[in-house]
Amino acid sequence: MSTERLLEIKKQIDEAKSKQSEITGQIKSVTDQMDQKFEVKSLSKANEKLKEIGNELDSQESEFKKGMEELEGAYSWD
Repeated sequence: MSTERLLEIKKQIDEAKSKQSEITGQIKSVTDQMDQKFEVKSLSKANEKLKEIGNELDSQESEFKKGMEELEGAYSWD
């Protein structure tokens, strides 16, 4: 192998290390945000929390629709 090729490989390795550090930092930042905002520390817990929030939103939407139907039925709208 030539010196040029070895230097190119070293450069690629250094770039990969830099990208890995950047991505690791981004992952840490996102997991810290998940912990602060939603009190979850793992992806599986985040998925559980997401389902819980989705179910709550579905329930609230259902209540809202029911209330709107009752309101529309209670008054004559012109």
